[in-house]
Amino acid sequence: MEKRCVYCGRRFLANPRCNHQYCIRPECQRARKLKWQKEKLARDNAYRENQKAAHREWCSRSTGYWKEYRRRNPAYTKHNRQQQRERNRRRRSRPEIAKMDASGAKNNISSGRYQLMPLCNGVIAKMDALIVEIDVVSRGCSMEVKGP
Repeated sequence: MEKRCVYCGRRFLANPRCNHQYCIRPECQRARKLKWQKEKLARDNAYRENQKAAHREWCSRSTGYWKEYRRRNPAYTKHNRQQQRERNRRRRSRPEIAKMDASGAKNNISSGRYQLMPLCNGVIAKMDALIVEIDVVSRGCSMEVKGP
């Protein structure tokens, strides 16, 4: 029976007893495995925890791996640094949206009621504010709000 590969689109002869949708080419099999793994990570907590533990163990055994990799692959390192600079530039140029009467960088907090507003992606203040009551316990030091 002839089928079409989901990944590359080529036709291949499939075993009629198997319901495979990928041909036997290595890149198609990698795509099939990656799809399976993503689905497994999304739905199986035990598998996800096992993968995290295995990764932590590998990291502890391979402490100098990334340093050596970057030394051996300068083109990768250069490209990665350029991408990071671009991400940083976009992050800095994005306007932060907040209330017009928001407090400045330095603020002495006093007891009272305050509106607590959740942030969406750390940038846009959401509309569903909560009212909270804050009691100052100590006045020994001034509170300084620092930005990200």
